Amino acid sequence: MATPTAALPSSGIPVTRWPVFRHPVPAYGCALGLTVIALLVRWVCDDSLGNSARMLFFLLAAALSAFLFGRGPGIFSTVVGTLMGNYFFFPPRYTFHFHTRSPTITFIIAVIEGIIISVCAGYLHRALRMRDTAALELRHLYEAERRAHEAAEELHRTKDYFLAVLSHELRGPLSAISYCVTDRLKDATVPEELRADFALIDRNARMQSRLIGDLLDLTRLTRGKLEIELRPLDLHLLLAEAVRTAGIDRQLVGPTPTLHLKASETRIQGDRDRLLQVFWNLLRNAAKFTAPDGRIEIETLNSAPGRIAVRIQDNGVGLTAESLERIFHPFEQAGRETNKKHGGLGLGLAIARGIVELHDGTLTGASAGLGEGTTFTIDFPVVSRDALPSSSRRSGIDRPARSSTTRPPVGVA
Repeated sequence: MATPTAALPSSGIPVTRWPVFRHPVPAYGCALGLTVIALLVRWVCDDSLGNSARMLFFLLAAALSAFLFGRGPGIFSTVVGTLMGNYFFFPPRYTFHFHTRSPTITFIIAVIEGIIISVCAGYLHRALRMRDTAALELRHLYEAERRAHEAAEELHRTKDYFLAVLSHELRGPLSAISYCVTDRLKDATVPEELRADFALIDRNARMQSRLIGDLLDLTRLTRGKLEIELRPLDLHLLLAEAVRTAGIDRQLVGPTPTLHLKASETRIQGDRDRLLQVFWNLLRNAAKFTAPDGRIEIETLNSAPGRIAVRIQDNGVGLTAESLERIFHPFEQAGRETNKKHGGLGLGLAIARGIVELHDGTLTGASAGLGEGTTFTIDFPVVSRDALPSSSRRSGIDRPARSSTTRPPVGVA
C-alpha cells in the first residue's frame, strides 16, 4: 500500500506521513550517495583490510546521514549499507548467505549499532534544527519589537509636537478673548446683564487657558525641557500663600483648607512658582472631589531627619486601588463617570509629580476606598537656614515665563 504524501510547506517537496521518515526525498538521495561513497572507500581499502572493519564505513555514512538529514535518512543508510556490506564484504562474497554463525552475529550487531547511531544522531539533528528555528524566530520577534518601538517613539514625538503646536495656536486667540472680556468688565457703562455674560466668558476663558497651560507643561515634561530655579524657601509660608492665592485667583471652589503646620524644619530648595502650581493642582483636585461641606486639611511634619512632608487630606469620594495606580499617568482619571461629572484632561497630578521629582521629592497618593477620602503626600529634603541658592535644573518640561501677577504678602501665625 502506497504511503500518503504531502508537500512540505516551505519548499513544496513531497514528504511521507510516517513520523520517523517524514523527510524530503532529496534527503534520502543524499543518504544513498553517502552510502555509495562508503562502499567505494571500503572497496578501495579492501586489499589492506580484508575481512576486518567490514561495516565501519557504512556505520559512519549512516551516522553522517542521520546527523545531516534526520533519523529517516540515517536508518535508510543503515539498511542499504548493511545490505551492501553483506553482499560485497561478508564471506561468501557476492551473496546474501552466511555459512557460519560468526558472520551472522557480526551482521546483526552491525544492523543494531547502525539503527542506534542513526536514532541518536537524528535526535541531535532535530535538536540543532529546533535551536536554529528558535533563534530565527527570536531574531524576527526582536526585529518586530524594534520596529514597533521605533513606530511608537515616532508616534509619541508626533503627538508631543502636535500638542505643543496646538497649544500655542490656541493660546493666541484665547489671550485676545480674555483681554477684551477683562476690558469690558472694567467698563462701568456695560449693562448688568451683559456683565454677567462677560463674567461667564471670563471664567471659561480662564479654564481653557489653564488646560492649554497643562498641555504645554506635559509636552515640556516629556521632552525634557522644564527648567526650575532652586532658591531657599519657607514651605509653611509657601503653603499659606498657595491657599490664599488659590481662593483669590478662583483656583479653588469648595471647602476652605485648614492648615496644621507642625514641622519644625521648614526650609527647602525650590522653585516658588512651580511649587505653587503643584499645591494649586492638589488643592483644586481635592476641592473637585469633596462636597462643599466637606473637609480639606493640610498638615506638615518632619517625617524623617532632613525631610519634610506635606499631607493634603480630604474626605471626598476617595479612590480604588486600581485608580491610584493610574491617576499619576497623563490623560488618566479615576474612571469614566469621574471624567463625565468633573471634566478635565487628567494632567494635573502627572505634572505635579514631575515637578516634585525635579525637587528631589516624592508625591504619592493613598485612599481607604470609595467614599473614604484621599490623601496626597509630598516629601521634600530640607536645607539649613543659611543655604545659598542652588543652580537651575532641567527636566522633561520647557519652563514658561514667570508670572508677573503681584501676590499679597502672607504670614503664618
